[in-house]
Amino acid sequence: MSFVHKTQCRICKGEDLVRFLSLGEHPPVDNFTDKAHIENEKRYPLDVYFCRQCNLVQLLDVVTQEELFHQNYAYFSSASAPLVEHFKSYAEDLKKDFLQKNDLVVDIGSNDGILLQFLTGTCRVLGIEPSANVAEAARKKGIETIDGFFTVEMAKNIVAKYGKAKVVTANNVFAHIDDIDEIVSAVQTLLTDDGVFVSESHYLLDLISKREFDTVYHEHLCYYSVKPLMYLFERFGMEVFDVRRVDVHGGSIRVYARKKSGKPHNPSVAMMLQLEEEAGLHGPLRFSGFQKEVDAIRGELVSLVRGFSKEGKTVTAYGAPAKGNTLLNFCGFTAADLKYVTDTTPQKIGLLTPGSHIPVVSPLILTTETPDYILLLAWNYREFILKKEEALRERGAKFIIPIPEVEIV
Repeated sequence: MSFVHKTQCRICKGEDLVRFLSLGEHPPVDNFTDKAHIENEKRYPLDVYFCRQCNLVQLLDVVTQEELFHQNYAYFSSASAPLVEHFKSYAEDLKKDFLQKNDLVVDIGSNDGILLQFLTGTCRVLGIEPSANVAEAARKKGIETIDGFFTVEMAKNIVAKYGKAKVVTANNVFAHIDDIDEIVSAVQTLLTDDGVFVSESHYLLDLISKREFDTVYHEHLCYYSVKPLMYLFERFGMEVFDVRRVDVHGGSIRVYARKKSGKPHNPSVAMMLQLEEEAGLHGPLRFSGFQKEVDAIRGELVSLVRGFSKEGKTVTAYGAPAKGNTLLNFCGFTAADLKYVTDTTPQKIGLLTPGSHIPVVSPLILTTETPDYILLLAWNYREFILKKEEALRERGAKFIIPIPEVEIV
């Protein structure tokens, strides 16, 4: 069985769970395919639930990690220039706030070393990455990387070999983990007594207020807000002492946790809790109309794209991020609707998007072709891309922005 349906909340183990969003059945978003393997493609339910007890928003249909993070995983963080800049600045913050020479930093889900590469001159660094091909890319940059899933056992082995870590990070990965208890236990094992665990995840408030339904996919098991995270760390004798909002991925939160210390918390923690309370994130009512908002975006997008196609206009897509595949499949788009999708990741070029089977091609095609309309799947880099593609727009191409509302620019 490649997936299992859970009945308990991942954080509080309660069973009072309310489903508020159903996106249908989807293949894993990073499982790009080719014509020879289309018939082997599997689809799984993509439904989102709210826990009335601790207020965690989560998926209950869990696809096995082996299927999601396989040997040929196609996501390489460093392919995104804005993301590289984000992690460079993040590394500077860590150096300024917590790190001294020779401290150990361990990054869980380190991908191709995008964060650690900016810390190598200051501290000792160690990456942990479950996808062997991505781990190898990090090693080629000179970043020591263990390929495997982070567990208490692995944490003990790291402590025995390298000593304890002053900082442990988990960026866009803490929300991907089904057994959160195991990870928090492992982090506790690995951290020094005055160490800091820093996680960065999509922020539920941004997802709901900006209708970012496409950030829902099987890798993203949790959609965090501050309240359930406080509940989680409390259970392990830890505390959230600072929270920062960051712009990356359409809106994220960076959460800082430590072993209980008796020291004061940054005022940001209370401020964020109040913000969430006022936004209605601590009760099910705020989520009840979300399905209608999402269905409305789909209706508008489908009628636009298919309307342009009927008029004989060329419509393509820009960027093949994970979120884009949720959007393509939810809208039911295929190569009959979108001629191709351009993406800079070499590992995706020449393949077909999962589920929708749209050819992925190099962006170089846009130097010789001018589509009439381009659906911007990587809408979270909107300003960067619109500026980058000024020449293409001057030649007459128009971009369709799907989120937070459908518009043409």
